[in-house]
Amino acid sequence: MGFLLFTVAAAVLLVKLGLWQMSRGAEKAALLESLAVKSQQTVTSLEAADGKGAGVSLSGSFAKDRSVLLDNQTHEGRVGYRWFAPFQSGGQWVLAELGWVAAPASRESLPELPTLSSVQGIRGILDKPSKRIVLGGGNTETGWPRRVQTIEPSLLGPAMGLTLSPWVVRVNAVDSTDNTFSLPAIPVWEPVVMKPEKHYAYAAQWFGLALVVVVGFGIWWRRTSR
Repeated sequence: MGFLLFTVAAAVLLVKLGLWQMSRGAEKAALLESLAVKSQQTVTSLEAADGKGAGVSLSGSFAKDRSVLLDNQTHEGRVGYRWFAPFQSGGQWVLAELGWVAAPASRESLPELPTLSSVQGIRGILDKPSKRIVLGGGNTETGWPRRVQTIEPSLLGPAMGLTLSPWVVRVNAVDSTDNTFSLPAIPVWEPVVMKPEKHYAYAAQWFGLALVVVVGFGIWWRRTSR
């Protein structure tokens, strides 16, 4: 009797975990579909943007020599940084993420970043900075480019001498004076960390384990009932 109760409880728990993963997958799929629709409705000012996921095409210019490098970012097994720089458009400043850059061999050195003076416009997706847990002193370095542990416009703005928007633009293209400027960094931003397909795969694993538990109990029951 005890083994039967254990089997039922384990099977119910595993099925619930599978259903939860299915639910999370459906939520992620709906979110991605919503963001895809919003990103296609491109606007040309931050005021006109409809929040997270909105597509923007902004004209303006970058602030020189005030780049920010988000620390501890890996890409394909390599250590590096996510590169952000302040961009002015329509009298407003916003941090633009330009992508991932590899870190030099020595921690004492920072990557060589190309000048952005020829850039006249950026295109990308509006987003809020990701929340990160920081141990220790947080953003304590000085000088530019500045290595930071979190992207916090409310703190970085005063350090830059600028009033930054609380949003960031995840850049996927730039416009330059000679039309030859290409993004020197690798775009790595994803709207969701775990895609729906992965949730569905986890759900299949939980359902599979539930089936194994039930079948295992059935085999045990037949053997002990003889």
